[in-house]
Amino acid sequence: MAVPGKYEDVERWAFGDTEQLADDLAKRVLEGGKTATCSNLDGEAIPQPGDIFVVVDGKNAPVCAIELTAVEMSTYEQVGADHALAEGEGDGSLAYWRKEHKRFFEEYDLFSPDMTLVLMYFKVIEKFE
Repeated sequence: MAVPGKYEDVERWAFGDTEQLADDLAKRVLEGGKTATCSNLDGEAIPQPGDIFVVVDGKNAPVCAIELTAVEMSTYEQVGADHALAEGEGDGSLAYWRKEHKRFFEEYDLFSPDMTLVLMYFKVIEKFE
């Protein structure tokens, strides 16, 4: 699927760290079950509400455009159940979120219980059919 011209130069996001997980999470975004994500604070510019990104699946195929609606800062250990549910991963529980995000960040030698995370909430603004 070709990305509409207005999104050609927009940063692309794949959620998860495997092709299967990226496919599953892209589907959840399209279905409305995933409306948030997070990243570690890495010295890059912090995304702002209104920023637009293109979500891709596990094969890097674009599936939709999203717009950030809110951005918050939190430590890993302060992330709450509401955010975990909005991320829409696994069973939606905070326990699942903690286990999977700890695994993910440890894989890149980034994990610390007091690490700062950028919590981002978004809405789908265009689906690519």
